[in-house]
Amino acid sequence: MSYPCLKINLSKVGNNCRLISDRCGGKGISVVGVLKCVLADPKLADVFKENGIDILGDSRLANIKKLHAQFGPAQKLILLRTPMLSEASEVASLCYASMNTQEKTVTALSRASVSMKKTHRIIVMVETDDEREGLLPQEVMKFCGHVIRNCPGVKIWGLGTNARCISDKKPTRESLDLLVKISEEIEENFGINLPVLSGGNSSIWTLIEKGDLPGKINQVRIGEAILLGHETADYSPIKGAYRDAFILDSEIIEIKKKNDKIYKIITALGKQDADFAHLRCIEGNISFLDQSSDHTVLAVKGNREFEVGDIISFEPDYFGILFCMTSPFVEKVYLKDRK
Repeated sequence: MSYPCLKINLSKVGNNCRLISDRCGGKGISVVGVLKCVLADPKLADVFKENGIDILGDSRLANIKKLHAQFGPAQKLILLRTPMLSEASEVASLCYASMNTQEKTVTALSRASVSMKKTHRIIVMVETDDEREGLLPQEVMKFCGHVIRNCPGVKIWGLGTNARCISDKKPTRESLDLLVKISEEIEENFGINLPVLSGGNSSIWTLIEKGDLPGKINQVRIGEAILLGHETADYSPIKGAYRDAFILDSEIIEIKKKNDKIYKIITALGKQDADFAHLRCIEGNISFLDQSSDHTVLAVKGNREFEVGDIISFEPDYFGILFCMTSPFVEKVYLKDRK
């Protein structure tokens, strides 16, 4: 084994997939498994599929291509970021659906879909809480009218919204009620059916658990709750879910002493691997001092003795996992037990 090394416990991720899929399914909510944090890792994608997640989503077209190659054209893939104009043809070819807010982009998707004799579905994103992507509520009707009148080959599949991705605002029942209200107005005005109302991400888990979602919300996009076993409004643990499916190990390369006691250790882990702002040292007597591109400097309290070559383990948060999965210098090791 080489270091730094990210140990990925597939059994624990599988448990979390089943738990979340089953609880959502029991409330009539479909789960889109979000794989963008793990770079659409094939082994993790298999775990999602084997444990009740039928629809997969990612925000990067390169990852969508990987999933399409892995599972074939029958797999339902959703592009979770508004497509770039330059991607329109590939998105129409590879994706079952995509999230959209721009007339120009949907027009390009329409042209591509018509040329392929295909239908591309879109989820129209509405800004309610997050201050990220989304049309303002008063803009949605005009946008949908444009799509219906001018974009053959594109079908409005539903509406979606976000919370707690960029802003600190937590999802509220009121914002989701607004999404339902807008959908009902669209259906009435245009005489169409919107089969999907995508209510958000891992931040709405508490609303799901409490049964406090509007009844028409029938889709949720879940990544972090599956990977790390917590919701993302307050980062509370999900009952029955594992929170330690990802562990990052690094090797000590230097020890500094003061008065015959260790006060600093340096590991071969740097910002090019994972930013220490997104790591938690598992041993409680060790704290972070600083980090360069190649080194992490740690302070040790107490009488614990370390040697060069010893391994220091960290729990990464969501962005910590993202950094590790993206870095070619972090080895990925897959485990299948729950210890």
